[in-house]
Amino acid sequence: MPIDERISVDFDHHSLEWLARRHEHNAELRATCPVVWNPRYGGFWFVTGYEEVATVARDSVTFTPRYPVKRIEGDDLNYIGIMGVPRPKGMPQIGIAEAEPNRHAALRRLLNPFMLPPAVAAFRPFVEQTATWFLDQKIAEGAMDLVLDFTNPVPAILTMKMIGLPCTSWQHYAEFFHATVAYGTTSPEYQHAMSIMPDIVGELIDVAEHRRKKPEDDILSKLVTLEVDGERLDNDELIAVLWNLIGGGVDTTTSLTSLALHHLEAHPDLRQRLIEHPELLVPACEEYLRWTSVNETLTVTCTKDTVLGGQRITRGDVVMMSWLGANFDPAVFDQPEELLIDRNPNPHLAFGVGAYRCPGLHVARALFMVMMQEVLSRMGDYVVDQENTRFYQGNPELFGMVRMPVRFTPGQPVGVARPF
Repeated sequence: MPIDERISVDFDHHSLEWLARRHEHNAELRATCPVVWNPRYGGFWFVTGYEEVATVARDSVTFTPRYPVKRIEGDDLNYIGIMGVPRPKGMPQIGIAEAEPNRHAALRRLLNPFMLPPAVAAFRPFVEQTATWFLDQKIAEGAMDLVLDFTNPVPAILTMKMIGLPCTSWQHYAEFFHATVAYGTTSPEYQHAMSIMPDIVGELIDVAEHRRKKPEDDILSKLVTLEVDGERLDNDELIAVLWNLIGGGVDTTTSLTSLALHHLEAHPDLRQRLIEHPELLVPACEEYLRWTSVNETLTVTCTKDTVLGGQRITRGDVVMMSWLGANFDPAVFDQPEELLIDRNPNPHLAFGVGAYRCPGLHVARALFMVMMQEVLSRMGDYVVDQENTRFYQGNPELFGMVRMPVRFTPGQPVGVARPF
């Protein structure tokens, strides 16, 4: 096939039909061509092949995530950032992923001491106590909502603690950020979240001002004193970074763990195997990361003419990477549709690659392990109320669960002290 023969496929990745069959659609597009042009929404490239997605992700110079608040002199590119096509109206800059290269590097260095394995090991007892406490609140009842009562609050509280926000405000922030990703942009839930966004921003600025006067050992205290090229972050840049950290912290691990628990309920033999052999949770974590692919897509801007997957990409073109498509590429993963808890090797791209690699990957793994062990060891016979279970709708960037009511054999509380 000649390079200049553009492969064009018209599809609406925001439609409920497309989202309901996103695995099939990704497979069909990948079989047609791993890089296709979609004329919808002003036109963009959709990349589904593992090799092609990895190529884009590793080259953040050619495929930039920038979404500058301040126009760069002499640069006429209209950067789209990472937040999809079209970018949701009113969505602020996503501070770490969309930061300029020097700011991106500085922010990564700032976050590393909080997110590398030694730090994760230090806060793991807090996570374990938090998970045990939340399950204690429901264990005697024999019924709970696994999302609302467990997989939602545990990551949210850790996020609050690490950033330096009041742990008691976890529900306030979690509900807001979940509403921005769990529902379509025309839904009442999303519209309400957007209406209170100025209040959320104001609260974050107030806490930041307090940290400037009284710094503590948390991420926010480091952010308000960070200098890049001799300048500190202004409020817009600070909010952009916090948006990235809070949104990622309160949502993605919740989705990963919820979807894994939902899958295990439908596969009792697999669930029993993990109960009897908890050490298998280590490879199972990697397989659920691949199989759920809760971060489904990421959007970037091409900065120079190039060729990708046999297609000629032009400077200024928008390129959407499908992590989901890459993680199910049969050229890399044998039986990709099957969940194999001991899959090895498992080079999934669930955390991204290169500049797009999630800085909180070690945190996510630790949270998943603790929450899964807590549920499987204390209420391993849970039964999901499928009729009242709800998944995200209308979001082509993220996938997860809104609620998941369950019943199980009642147990006794452990009796740990409230950790927050």
